[in-house]
Amino acid sequence: MDNNGYTPAPLTSRSGRSPSAVDTIDVSVIIPVRNGMPYLPEQLAALARQTYRGRWEVIISDNGSVDESLDAVRAASDSIPLRIVDSRGAPGAAGARVAAAKVARGQLLLFCDADDVIADDWVEQMSKALDQYAAVGGHIDDASLNSEAVQSWRPPSTPGQLQRPFGLMSFAGAGNCGFRRAVYDQAGGFDVHAGDAAAEIELCWQVQLDGYELAYVPTAVVAYRHVADLRSLMRQHRNYGKAQPHVVARYQSLGLLPPGSWRDAAATLAWFAVHAINLVRGTWRRGDYLRMLAFVVGQVQGSIENRVLYVTIKPPRGIRNTETSGV
Repeated sequence: MDNNGYTPAPLTSRSGRSPSAVDTIDVSVIIPVRNGMPYLPEQLAALARQTYRGRWEVIISDNGSVDESLDAVRAASDSIPLRIVDSRGAPGAAGARVAAAKVARGQLLLFCDADDVIADDWVEQMSKALDQYAAVGGHIDDASLNSEAVQSWRPPSTPGQLQRPFGLMSFAGAGNCGFRRAVYDQAGGFDVHAGDAAAEIELCWQVQLDGYELAYVPTAVVAYRHVADLRSLMRQHRNYGKAQPHVVARYQSLGLLPPGSWRDAAATLAWFAVHAINLVRGTWRRGDYLRMLAFVVGQVQGSIENRVLYVTIKPPRGIRNTETSGV
């Protein structure tokens, strides 16, 4: 029984990797990078300012960068305990994270992204939280790196809590989360075949199904950089939408999610018809409308690909609608 008062499942690794005490350190910070310029140096500078005083490393998982990202990493190597992993053959950010996790030496695995900026005490706050909890997600600061217009296009990423897609279990976005090494291994890590958005949900859910708590740590802050143009916003949220039917297909088969409803799909289409006026009612209403529209287009694509029905922007009863925000 751990210090949360519950007994977790036995630590047998689905990923095939057994936790080892050989050459371990306290913390591994894992950052997937693919053409991280011009923002990567800001994140590297934040890593150099960390207040954490334990044994730690930063693993840059290079997913095929062709810009100056690796030059920036090497320039920071004097002030940060850095390692570089070549993950160019891995599929997407999830694959890059998996490749780095396989060689990480830390007993704790922390994940953040190349284009964001962690708070100066982020590693310290996350490691303290993982002394108490098996898995954690920190707070997303949507304001520091984004204009008011960009912020207005989407709801807060962590509105005082972690998001709960489908109203079922919470999840922490891969840009601000951490796991005990053994718990990550037991859950099988990120599923590289699920796509980036679905992989982070499914990992967090599997951790909870394994009997562990996923805790929200408001003091572990990451300044998140949202995409700043509507085209990129729509592409991003279409991918978020495509991820949901993938999750639905898996968890319906486990009896944890109900089947989709044609009534919800029809109501969703009717909502877009009624609110189409938002396209000409100002920048923030237009951006929010197009974001949600792209999200539902993604749901339609994902439903076809996964042979399930899940097309809705309707939140489950009693649950705040955070489904379309993304992280």
